[in-house]
Amino acid sequence: MMNNIKLGFSWIGLIVFLLPMLINIVYVILPPKNAPTTQEETNKILEIIEQSTRMLYMLAIVFLVSKEKIDFTSVWMFIGLIFLILYYMVWFRYFLGGRDVDLLGKKFLFVPMPLAVFPVIYFIFEAIWLNNYIAVLFMIIFGIAHNIISYNAFS
Repeated sequence: MMNNIKLGFSWIGLIVFLLPMLINIVYVILPPKNAPTTQEETNKILEIIEQSTRMLYMLAIVFLVSKEKIDFTSVWMFIGLIFLILYYMVWFRYFLGGRDVDLLGKKFLFVPMPLAVFPVIYFIFEAIWLNNYIAVLFMIIFGIAHNIISYNAFS
């Protein structure tokens, strides 16, 4: 597994990382109309784990490159893209629904916390597609921390 990775730069890895982030630019420009005035108390250790593994994933997916040829017909890539599309659909529901903050935590297609679940699954499948299992490991850890934090914020 480690013999298959080299230090380098992956444009595809950078694109994989940035695609879910693009919608956040729109969110900053068009914030919720009914945002809470107070911020929830969060577990600082979980926050540190979440933030550090997000950055480690980004570094791994961009700078640790598989020696294997990328297969653009891979089922892993397409499954990941389905979760990216679902993620964007949840955001469209929010924007078209009047930017109501409650829509951010509402179930989508029976999936609880879709804005926490869908991008994590997308990132995992895209890292598998790129044969970057180090990035997969970081995203699994991130996903656990991120979903706990999200659950606490929306419950």
